[in-house]
Amino acid sequence: MRAGAGAPAWQRALLERRALGVELTLEAVRRVYEALGRPAGATPAILIVGTNGKGSTAAMCAHALQRRGLRVGLYTSPHLHRVGERVRVDGAALSDAALEGHVETVLSAESGCSARGELARALTFFEVLTLAAMVGFAAGGAEALVLEAGLGGRLDATRVGGAVVTAIAPIGLDHARYLGDTIELIAGEKAAVIDARAACVCAPQRPAAEAVIRRIAAARGVTPRFVTPLPRAPEGLPGAHQRVNGALALAAVEELLAKMTEKIRRGPVDASLLDGVGWPGRLERVSLGGGAVVLDVAHNLDGVAALVEFARAQPEAERAIVFGCMADKDADGMLARLSELRAPIWLVPLAASGSWDPTSFATRADRVFASVDDPALTRLRDELLARGGELWGCGSVYLIAELRAWIPALVDGQDAVALQDPLQRR
Repeated sequence: MRAGAGAPAWQRALLERRALGVELTLEAVRRVYEALGRPAGATPAILIVGTNGKGSTAAMCAHALQRRGLRVGLYTSPHLHRVGERVRVDGAALSDAALEGHVETVLSAESGCSARGELARALTFFEVLTLAAMVGFAAGGAEALVLEAGLGGRLDATRVGGAVVTAIAPIGLDHARYLGDTIELIAGEKAAVIDARAACVCAPQRPAAEAVIRRIAAARGVTPRFVTPLPRAPEGLPGAHQRVNGALALAAVEELLAKMTEKIRRGPVDASLLDGVGWPGRLERVSLGGGAVVLDVAHNLDGVAALVEFARAQPEAERAIVFGCMADKDADGMLARLSELRAPIWLVPLAASGSWDPTSFATRADRVFASVDDPALTRLRDELLARGGELWGCGSVYLIAELRAWIPALVDGQDAVALQDPLQRR
């Protein structure tokens, strides 16, 4: 997740922009986008906002559109191991070399705008990557785009290209520092993407969030389409919550295809389009050492609740849970939910700035370790797996990236197959 001293200069320079923080304004990114010539601006796009399930929904949208024969540009965040994972064309994550070229194109345009006095500030890390993705999609000949908003919606950089479909995933309490500390405020930021020129599809929502969505939609002359969960989760993304994400993805795809040519529209849009989708770190199960490792980026209360529900439905097995999150998350609430599984809970700090201090929550857990690579944790892990047990890792994406590194087959090589959609055309 981080660029170390041995990383290429362009990666270090890009990641250093994280120090600029989050800028919830669109003027700068729109100005540079215009200077770039609005790359991929005419390509029909689905924009996905929400709190939980955005990445899974985006992956399913892209997978379904690929199965309908389209060349798809997919933009998601964050990444697990390589920045290029955020930008996929036709199922394949961009290589470092390709992304470097697109980033340099964006930075050159930014420099030109600055020299002409057209920018009040520098672009943030996320803004540079969003524009680099659009450049990459144009260069890669994408015929449809699937864009996952980074934070919020109203002022998110992913809005620069416009969208013909907006999809609203389940909304919960997260990122309160930027979006507000109530469901109503957060829903308002996310539902602000609703556009009179775009279809709007929505996952089932809390009553307070649904009321906000309906109010904003009505003001813009849009009738939102609320979906019902699919009868089953897609093959490849387990969990009851994926029935909701799958229904949202199918509705978004159906609306997008309806706006395209008759040739593209021909054929059914049903749940079978989603089968075979792959998305790492979402209840990802891997056999290891005689047992299994299950990894999930459940980093807020709703995400952990979905994980607990899924775990309860699985066959009984000896389990232990490794958990770690960022300091601004509700660690106490998540640990309370995880304790319902009645399995040992092992806490670890993250190798990232902004990590929580697990020692502050020692009374909520069985053990606290110095790191994911702590020899004591490694020994307990190996003993558990040798007995045929299961190690469940959940929390921050940073933690899941570290835990995936335990399994070389998942991360060896910058274009590891495990990070690609199975439909990738080679």
